[in-house]
Amino acid sequence: MKGASSAQVLRHGVFAVAVGVVGAAASVVLCLVVGWAYDLVCAHGWLLYLLPIFAVASLLLYRALKLPLDTTTHTVINDICADRPISPALAPGILLGTALSILGGASVGKEAAALHMGASLGDLVARPLKLRPLTGVWKGGSRADGAGGTSGGDGAVGSAGASGGAGIGGGASGGVHAYAASCGMAACFAALFFAPLGSTAFVIELSRYDRSVWRHAPFMLLACFVAFGLASIIGIGDVIPKVPLPALSWPVVGQCVVIAVACALVGTVYIQIIDGAQRLTKRISQNYYLWAALGGVLMAVLVTLFDWRGFEGTGANLLSDALAGRAGGWTFAVKALLTIVCLGLWLRGGEIMPTFTVGALLGASCTVMTQGDPAFSAAVGLVAFFAAMSRCPVTAFLMGCEIFGWAAAPAFALAVAVSFSLGRDVGLYGRGATGILKRATSAARARLVVKKP
Repeated sequence: MKGASSAQVLRHGVFAVAVGVVGAAASVVLCLVVGWAYDLVCAHGWLLYLLPIFAVASLLLYRALKLPLDTTTHTVINDICADRPISPALAPGILLGTALSILGGASVGKEAAALHMGASLGDLVARPLKLRPLTGVWKGGSRADGAGGTSGGDGAVGSAGASGGAGIGGGASGGVHAYAASCGMAACFAALFFAPLGSTAFVIELSRYDRSVWRHAPFMLLACFVAFGLASIIGIGDVIPKVPLPALSWPVVGQCVVIAVACALVGTVYIQIIDGAQRLTKRISQNYYLWAALGGVLMAVLVTLFDWRGFEGTGANLLSDALAGRAGGWTFAVKALLTIVCLGLWLRGGEIMPTFTVGALLGASCTVMTQGDPAFSAAVGLVAFFAAMSRCPVTAFLMGCEIFGWAAAPAFALAVAVSFSLGRDVGLYGRGATGILKRATSAARARLVVKKP
């Protein structure tokens, strides 16, 4: 790489391999701990009624670790885009917090916990290596390439690089905090889903193509493939079942379009309610202990009243049923409601596996209209719903292909294109890259108009 010393390139290579190993280990530990918690709540149903206590305990843990109580994947992404260091305490905090939520039967996932753990551990691993950016020029407290800016409340995020280009552990990071945390996120996620390409694309899209992140993509890919290789050998992760993949035909095209439209509409409502609930509760009172306890009570009441025991936890069991063609109807709405209650009221845990599950169940339910194969419809729903929720279309496409097979690439590309284009530009992680590009283009045009005599 131009302008990079061989010593720095070597350090980045060592960092990538180390992060891959650490990310794989973190993913395995996360799977084992959360799996143990879920087995306990399945064996002892009365643990559901302790969920309010577990929810408050997880927040007390965050307080003890000096972590913000309103930490979410979106806030972690904002910290990365602003090139702020990620606390090493976040890794144990989100691990134990998620485990406590699952132990009480909360409808949350562990995949976002993998992102948080990866960000925390990636930043930690990079510190003794004193990494420096391998590309780009850094002057006067901002990037010479014009990628400055800080995170906005609406999720329109950019990077605020520090001056001097000094490495982590040696002064201002020059964007290396962002790169190191993103690399850790990608590695941990790759090990969890056995999807190195999609995981690399995910953190690049989450950072909204922040230059300090995508310019180091080769090293991120190396870390992801190391993590993927180790996780594959160990065999512990989120193994999503395969489905029969039909040949592309006009009926299949029609099915993909119908499912994608449904995912765009439902996905937009889903993410807006979760985001709206979090904003409303913060506006009313920032007593997160109260909201988390209330979320635990509501979850317990709903599950008990309607006998929704099967909807507890991450939703992996429901996802397997959907991909086996054994789901449909309004089950997607039940899982969505319980996830909204838990995430909207600040219980610790993630949104990705519940989102996968809601999308797959929604896709399977669309067979009432399409008369298509329910298993394949569930796979299309998973991919399309994730694209609408995350506003990360490249990630949704790549992960769909890596999980289900590249033979479905045309169908997934169509579903993602329709779902992404019809969904609202603000997802659960903020505005999509297309929205940011449109605003940047409009601003550039406005400046040109002003400069005209």
